[in-house]
Parts: sequence; structure tokens; C-alpha cells
Amino acid sequence: MKRMLEPAKTVLLTLLVVASFVLTAMLWSNQPNLQFIEPAQYTESKPVKEKTLEQLVTPESIVFHYGDERHTRAVATDAPYRLIVSEMSKWIFLDFSPFALSNDKWGEIAREKLGLEVRFRHTVPLSIVGRLVTFRDEYDSGMKGIDRLWLYYEKDEDAVYALFLSTEEGRMMRSRTSISPKDLRDSYLASGSSMPEQIMKIVKPERAYSVVEGPVPIWSTYYLPKNQMRMQQFRYSYVPVTNEQLMEAYFIDQSLVRQIMERDKTVIFTDGSRSIQLRADQQAITFTDPAYQQRVQEQELSDEEKVQSAVTFINKHLGWLDEFHFEQIKKSYNEKDLITFRQYVGAYPLVSTDERIQIDTIQITSEAGQVVTMSRSLLDLDKYIDNHEQTVLSGPELFKLIRDKKLADTEQITNAYLAYQTVIGDGYVDLIPTWIVELANQGNLYILARVKQGGGGAHGLE
Repeated sequence: MKRMLEPAKTVLLTLLVVASFVLTAMLWSNQPNLQFIEPAQYTESKPVKEKTLEQLVTPESIVFHYGDERHTRAVATDAPYRLIVSEMSKWIFLDFSPFALSNDKWGEIAREKLGLEVRFRHTVPLSIVGRLVTFRDEYDSGMKGIDRLWLYYEKDEDAVYALFLSTEEGRMMRSRTSISPKDLRDSYLASGSSMPEQIMKIVKPERAYSVVEGPVPIWSTYYLPKNQMRMQQFRYSYVPVTNEQLMEAYFIDQSLVRQIMERDKTVIFTDGSRSIQLRADQQAITFTDPAYQQRVQEQELSDEEKVQSAVTFINKHLGWLDEFHFEQIKKSYNEKDLITFRQYVGAYPLVSTDERIQIDTIQITSEAGQVVTMSRSLLDLDKYIDNHEQTVLSGPELFKLIRDKKLADTEQITNAYLAYQTVIGDGYVDLIPTWIVELANQGNLYILARVKQGGGGAHGLE
């Protein structure tokens, strides 16, 4: 019995070993159908055109005051403008104080005193102005920003003073400056002497102020060319931003992005949080990040910090496709911050009157410094195709046209400036010289500036 047990054990062990080999072979030849999980596809965005805040905040123009009601004006393409802007970093302002002027003193400074006026398109926060010049002392923190910096020579004291003016707030303050009368007279004013002569237009207060009431509100002024001038009309080709560029610019993990088609043909790309909305035939996007709306900011940010945050966001997301400049920061209807950057060609802003395709601005809505929405064009001006030099209506001719055609009451005009109106064609954009005329409590007039067309048509827009 014992002899039979040993061979049986050997046979059983052999069978177990053979079975082990068979099972192992079956496992190798029949792998389970497992799903391979790919790692997240994080895409590094391609280099884009970035800008600093200082590069984006630039004066709209420089006005030179020579006394005897003589004024000239320089814009970004003029050498005197570039001289003044390069000198601003050397200017020092100190001894700030709130200030008020009588009507007579306003007239004396504006019409008779030597001076230099740095004008911005809209109100610029004072903390941002402090990046362009040097503030040696504390200024009135209750004054949010300025749209004009007016240097003037006080002969009795042989000194140059500065007025910081806010048309929006109706306030101003005065300071002493480091600028010498010699530099103002022999360098700055000498450089602007050959620039086009201007007519100073004063925007009158809504009511007359008596001597008993004391100082009047700050004078709001704008300037019109005394004579006709030359301006180029351009045609550019454009390159649309591709969907691939949008994916790289706005989504970290493209594998999570899904495309949704709405009934009105609007296309939405979303990763479940952020989204990009492309409306049919508009060549523009609206970016939304609703997650930011739920975040709480521990401390209140300054306007400078809010604008800087918007600049940083654009630098990291598609960049500045063309030439843009900071225009303004204001509160939106829902008390969020609305920050606008406007596109320029040369010295002139672009203005789009076609609501379907607007290529003139980048608009950001932010909350506590975080971008909630952004709207921008997808058209990148590419190659110059053609240009035609045009003779542009002078200030007197513009006013005569407005009166003759009964387009508006010229007494209600608060500002008038030249811009390029955009007209989108099949693969190209025309930039048409246009007078933008702003009216009190009314929509703007858009008047073609070319002399031969008699100013062209005009219409009011919101």
C-alpha cells in the first residue's frame, strides 16, 4: 500500500505542475479588455504679444498753450508728442492741495498763460498716472482720477504749477512741479510751435454762476483744427483667430472641452467651468468664468490693481493681437468693474458702428480683480493693402456742416475728435476717417471727415 502511494503522489504533483503551466498560458493569451486612461493633456500656450500697464496708458494728445489765445496740438505720430511723453518720467509733483478758480482766472490760464496740457481720452486713475510721473507727496485720496494734466507758468513766482483735472468728478487739485520755466518755454513749447493751430472750445456749465457763489466748476475744453489737415484712409486684410488658438489660449486641459451648438447657431466651447461663446457671423467671442463670481475677496483693490489684473489676464490669454490702449474703468450696471481697451492705428482710435461685427475694443468685466467675462474681436488686422490720402474737414467746416444740415445744436457739443470708422468687407477692413461728435445727453454723431463728400452722412448711436 505504501509502495503505491508514492507513485500516486508523483503523478498528482506532475498533473498540478502541468495544470499550472496551462492556466498561465491561458492568462497570457486572454488578457481582459481594460480601458486605458490617458493622462490629462495640459497644453502650454504659444508665445503671444504681451504689454505692460505703462505701455497701455498713453495720452490722447498734447496741447501747447502760447498765450494770446494761440494753441497747437500734437498726437502720437508727431515728434513733439513723443518728446513730451519721454520727458514725463522725469517730472516730479509735490505739495498737492485742493484748488478752485474763478472764471477770470480760468480764462487767464487757458488763454493767456504759457502752458502744456496732457490730455487722456477718459479718466485715468491717479495711481496709474503715478506710474507715468513721480508723486513726491501724498495727494487727495478722495479724487479718483484725472483726464487732464495742465502745466502753466506763473510769471509772478517764476514757477511752473500743475493742475490735475477730473471732468467726470468736477474736481481738481494743484501742485508744485520740478519743471523749470526754461524747460517749459525753450524745450517743450518750442517743440510744439510748428504743430497745427487749434481752436479751443469751452464746454459751458449747465447754468451761469454768479460772483457771489465763488469759484465755478472746472472748465471742460476740447480742441478743433483751425485749418484743413491730411489723413490717410487705409484698407487692411485680416486673419481670423482659429478655434485651435482659442483652445490653447483659454483651456488648460483641452481633452475636457466639449462643443455645444445652440438653436441660433451660436457655438459654445466649455470644460464644465469656463466657456467661450462664438455668435454666428459676428467674428467675436465672449469668455465667461462664472466660478469667480462665488469667490470672496478679503480686501478692496485699487483701480490700478484691477486694471493691472485685466492686463495680466489678456497677456496670458491670446495677448494683444493689434495696437491697443487703456481707455477707462467704470462700474457696470451690476456694480462690477467694466474695463475697456481700445484699438488704435497710428494716432487714431478705431470705432465700430456695426453692432454685428465690432473690432474696436476689448472689454473685461471683473469682480474683486478677477475676470468674470471678456468680449473681444477675432479679427487680427494683417497686411496693409491700400491707402488714400484725404483732406479732412477743419473745425469751422465741421461746425458749419452740423448747423447747415441741422444735425445738432453745436452748443450741446461736449467733444469732437477724429477716429477711424471700421467697415468690414470680404477678407478686408476699411478704416474711414470720421469725426466723432459727442453731445450732451444724446447719442454721438459719426460724420465722414473727407472734404469732397461734404462730410458724408451722420447718424446718432447709443
